[in-house]
Amino acid sequence: MNHPPARSRETGSGAFLSTLSTPRRGGRAGISSVELLLVLAVAAALLCVIVPGVLHLRSAIAVRSAAGQVQAAFYRARAHAIGRGTLVGVKFRRNGPRHEWALYRDGNGNGVRNVEIASGVDRPLGVVYPWDRNDVIPGILTGSPVPDPGNPRATLDRPDDPIRFNASDICSFSPVGESTPGSVYLWDGHDRMAVVRVFGRSAKIRALFHRRGEPGWRK
Repeated sequence: MNHPPARSRETGSGAFLSTLSTPRRGGRAGISSVELLLVLAVAAALLCVIVPGVLHLRSAIAVRSAAGQVQAAFYRARAHAIGRGTLVGVKFRRNGPRHEWALYRDGNGNGVRNVEIASGVDRPLGVVYPWDRNDVIPGILTGSPVPDPGNPRATLDRPDDPIRFNASDICSFSPVGESTPGSVYLWDGHDRMAVVRVFGRSAKIRALFHRRGEPGWRK
């Protein structure tokens, strides 16, 4: 009695798994567990190198983008002052759950002031620029000294006061384009900062950047 020949090839999932670990004549198919561990170790090492770099780049871009938003608000306020022929002030304020840059018009010829905003003498123009980001806020880095961008030999005092225009937190622009000198400091909550500086008569607006531990600021 003839018997059917034995099957020489396995089928199904068991056969597939066996090809990963069983050597064959003329070479090997698949990878061993040792090789798999080696591949995973290399991948983990690459992630340890790549991920911090990506995070640092992301943080740097966020801080630069935030500084650009502040600069844009100041440029627009200056344009409003020149176009309307009156003093226009920019104030960072809270509006419900959000923050925004709001523009106010001088109502009595003595400049835009907080007390006169509160009393209604200096009225809002109805122009606001929402600050809808939560990755960078007006603030000053804590935990280590921050160099003063206007005096490299000094460090910043008053870390709780990130918006400084003389004794106020309002930057005003005149009809001839001049401005209140001062600075707005921005912080990502970790290691990076930006400062947007406004220079009096020229009304030039410049941004500088600082990272924790660095001796100064850079463009």
